[in-house]
Amino acid sequence: MISASLGYTIISGDMQKSLERVASQTTVKRDAQYYEDNINKVKTVDDFLGDYKLYSYAMKAYGLQDMTYAKAFMKKVLESDLTDASSFANKLSDSRYKEFAAAFNFGTTATDPQSDSQETDMIGLYTQSFADEGTNAAKESTYYSAAIDKVQSVSGLTSNERLRTYVLSAFGIDPTYASKDFLAKVLTSDVNDPNSFVNTSGNAKYKALAAQFSFNADGTVNGTAQTAAQKNAVMEQYNITVPSIVTTKAAEYNRAYFDANISSITNVDQLISDKRLTSYIKAAYGAAADFSDAALKKVLTDSSYASLLGYDTMYAAFNFNSDGTVDTTKAGYAAQTSAQIGATTTAANNMSGAYATKIAGIKTVDQLIADPQLTSFIKDAYGMPQTLSNADLKSVLTDSTYAGMLGFQGVYDAFNFQADGSVTSDGAQSASEVRKVGYSASDNLNYYRGKISTLTNVDELIADTKLTSFLKSAYSLPSNMSDADLKSILTDSSFAAASGFSNVNAAFSFAADGSAGAMSGPQSSQQTTSVDALYAVNYDNAQQAEIDSAVANYKTRMADDKVTNVNDFLRTNLTSDTDRSNDKLPDLYQMALRAYGLTEQDVPRSMMRTLLQSDPYDPKGYVASLKDDRITNMVRAFNFGTDGKATSEVQAISTAVLAKYGTSYASLATLGMSTGPLRDKAAKDATTEVDAFATKITTVKSLDDFLADSKLTDFVLKANGLEPKDYDKATLKKIFTSDPTDANSYLNKTAPTKFKDIVADFNFDTEGNLTRSKIGAIQNVGAEERTQQGYLQMTLETQQGETNDGVRLALYFARKAPSITSIYSLIGDQALFQVISTTFNLPSSMSNMDVDKQATMLQKFVSITDFQDPTKVDKLMRRFTAMYDLQNNTDTSPALTIMSSYASNAASLKSR
Repeated sequence: MISASLGYTIISGDMQKSLERVASQTTVKRDAQYYEDNINKVKTVDDFLGDYKLYSYAMKAYGLQDMTYAKAFMKKVLESDLTDASSFANKLSDSRYKEFAAAFNFGTTATDPQSDSQETDMIGLYTQSFADEGTNAAKESTYYSAAIDKVQSVSGLTSNERLRTYVLSAFGIDPTYASKDFLAKVLTSDVNDPNSFVNTSGNAKYKALAAQFSFNADGTVNGTAQTAAQKNAVMEQYNITVPSIVTTKAAEYNRAYFDANISSITNVDQLISDKRLTSYIKAAYGAAADFSDAALKKVLTDSSYASLLGYDTMYAAFNFNSDGTVDTTKAGYAAQTSAQIGATTTAANNMSGAYATKIAGIKTVDQLIADPQLTSFIKDAYGMPQTLSNADLKSVLTDSTYAGMLGFQGVYDAFNFQADGSVTSDGAQSASEVRKVGYSASDNLNYYRGKISTLTNVDELIADTKLTSFLKSAYSLPSNMSDADLKSILTDSSFAAASGFSNVNAAFSFAADGSAGAMSGPQSSQQTTSVDALYAVNYDNAQQAEIDSAVANYKTRMADDKVTNVNDFLRTNLTSDTDRSNDKLPDLYQMALRAYGLTEQDVPRSMMRTLLQSDPYDPKGYVASLKDDRITNMVRAFNFGTDGKATSEVQAISTAVLAKYGTSYASLATLGMSTGPLRDKAAKDATTEVDAFATKITTVKSLDDFLADSKLTDFVLKANGLEPKDYDKATLKKIFTSDPTDANSYLNKTAPTKFKDIVADFNFDTEGNLTRSKIGAIQNVGAEERTQQGYLQMTLETQQGETNDGVRLALYFARKAPSITSIYSLIGDQALFQVISTTFNLPSSMSNMDVDKQATMLQKFVSITDFQDPTKVDKLMRRFTAMYDLQNNTDTSPALTIMSSYASNAASLKSR
C-alpha cells in the first residue's frame, strides 16, 4: 500500500490534474452532466429532495452524504433565511449546513416585481420630475430670451431646433409634425389679412403664434423678430402651457394676469367666464380644481353660503352684491390699481430677465458701469443706495478693501472682477450668483407689493427709500433722480411726459395733490394683495396633493403581492380594483414612464410589455438594442422574467453570498483572539461593518461602483482571507474582467485561486456590468460551480480513502483549513480532530476531557491563524501524513521515529 506521505504529495503536487482525472471518470462525468442539465429545472425544494440523483450529488459535494436520508431535516436547512441569525441553519453548530443552504436559492428573498429600494428610487425620480419641469422651463426660457433677440430672419428661427421647439410648444403645437416650411409661412403671414397663409391654412394655435412675431413678408426683420411685449407673451405662454404643473415662474405670470385683469371685472359672471382668473382664486383659497363655477359664483355673492362651505375669507376678498354686480361703495382708495400693480410687477420681472441676459456678456467693469439699467438693478438688489456714484460702485466691484470699508463686501464677493476691471474665466458673475440676485430682486418685489396697497399719499412712498429704489430699477429711472422730481413724475402727467416717463405716471393713481386715487372694480388693492398672498402660499398645494395621492396609490397597488406579473402592472387604476377614488390618478405604467423622462408616445403599453419581459442586463437583448438609457434604467427598476412573472432583483451579490461573507468576516475579525473585552469589541465592530456592507452593496450597479468604494472591496477581501493592501483597484479590475472560461486569463493563470470563487459570487459580466446570466432559478452559476468542484473533491478524497485513509484525511483538512475560525471547529469535526491528534500524537483519552480543557490543550499545539496560510497548512499535512504512516505501520524512516517520540513526549509533558 502506498504511504499517506507519498499519496498526499502526489495528489497535492498538482491538485488540478488530480481533479481532472476524477472528472474524466465515466460515472462522475455522467452524474455531473445530469446535475448541470437539471438543477435549474427544479421548481421547489420538494422537487429537489425528490430527485435523488440531484439531491445526493449535492449532499456529497458538501460532505453531508451521511445525512441524505434526513430529508425533513435538510428541507428546514434549505429553507433557512441565512440573513436571519435565528434561522434553522444558522443555529446549527456544523457550518456545512449553512454552506449547503447558501448554495441554493430556496431560502433567499422572495420574488418581488419591484424591491423597496427600487420603488424608493423610482418614486424619487417621479417626484423630482415635477421640480425638473420648472427648472427646464426656466432654462429654456433664458435661452429663448437671449437667442430670439439675435434672430435676423425667419430662417434663423426655423433652422434653430431649440427655438423652434420652444415657440411651437408654447402654443400647444407638437414640433414633431410641424415642418419648417409651414412654420416659416405662418411667421411671415399678415394676421390682419384674411387671405394670408395663416388665416387660410392655419388653425387658432398658429394664428395666436403668428400674432407674437414681427417678421416681414420676405422673412426679414426691422430690428428684432419680436417686440418686448411679444417676447414676454411667448415666454408667458410657454411657462403656463408646457410644464404640467404650475411652476414658480408660471405662478408669477398668473399673479400678474390676475392683478392686471381683476379691476376690469364689472360683474361676477364676467369673472366666472375667465377660467384663468377662477383657477387663480381656487388655488389661492385651496378649493379643488373641480369646484364648480356655480358654487364659486354663490360663494362670491352669498355670505351665508360662503360661511357654510368655510370660504368666508374668499367672500370677504371681493365686493360683489348678491345679484353679481360690483358694490362700488367698498372700492376705497389706493396708490395703484391691481392692474397697475400687475404692470409694475411685469416691469420688474422683465428687468430681472434682462439683467440675467446682459450680465453674461459683460467683459469689463467699465462695460457694466456704462449701463444704467444694470447699475440701478444691482444697487436695488443688493440694498445699495441709488445715490451711490458710479466711481464708488466700480471700486466696490474691484477692490475688496474698499467694498468692506463701505459695508458691501458681499457685493464684491458676488462678482468676478479683478483689480484691473477685467473678469475671470468664470465671467462677470457665476450662474449661482445670478440666481441669488434674482432672489433678492424677487424679495424687493414682494416688499413693494405688500407695501404699495397701504399707502394713502405720494409722500409716504417717497419717504420709503426701499420703494423708490425699487421703482428706479423697475422703470430704469436715473439713479440720481431727486425725490422732488420723482414725486412730480408720479403726480403730474405733464412733467412726466416732459421727462420721458409717462409710463411711470400711468402706473400710479396719485391725484395732483399727492393723495391716492379712488378705486373701481370688485376688489380694493388691499383685497387683491391679500388674494395674491394666499396664492403665493397655496398655489402648489393642490398639485402636491395630487402627486402625494399618485405616490400613495402606486405603493398600494404594488404592495401585498397585488402585482405578480406584467399584466397586473399594466392594468389601469380603473380595471385593477373596485376603488373608484383612484381612477383619475396616473396608472403604474404612466408613473414609471414619467419617472424616467418617457411618454406614452415613446413607449406604448404594448412595447412596455415587451420591455418588461426582456433582460435589461443582456448587452445583446432587446432593451440594449434600443440604445436609450432612459428605457434601460426604467426596465431595470422592475423585476419580471421572460415569462412575465415577477422574479428577484438583480444585485451585485445574492443574499446567500451576503450571509456567507458576513459570517466569514465576523469570524476572521476575532480569529485567534482570547475571550475578553478586546474580543468583544472586535466582534461588535465586525457586526457594525457587516451591517454597513449589507446596506451599501445593494446600491452597487456596476463593477466600477464596487471598486470605487474601498470599504466594500476591503470587506470582500478580508471576508475571503485576503489582505486588501496586496490588491489595488487596477489589479482587482483586471481580475473581475477576466474571462473565467479562458484557462489563460488573468483570473485563472495569475490571480490567487480564491478569486475564482469571489468573481463567481458577483453578478458582473466581463465588461463590469450587472448581469442576470449568473443567476439561476435554484442555483446561481458560482454556487453550481462550487458544488461541481466540491463533488469532485469529495469523490477524490473518498477514492483515496479506499486505499489510504490518511490521504483522505489530509486532503479533507487542507480543503477545510481556511474555513476553520475557532479551536472548537476542530473539536466538533471528528476528521479534523483526528488529523491534529495524530499529528501531535495526542492521547486518545483526551476526547473524554471537558470541551474547554480540550480547547486549552489544542491551543498549545496549533494556532488557528496559521490555517489561513496555505504554506503552513501544507507543512502541517506533511507532518500529519508522516505521523499517520508511523502509527499505521507503513514504511517509515528513522527520522519519523525520532519525530514521533518527540511529539509523544511533548504531549505528555504539556498534559501534566
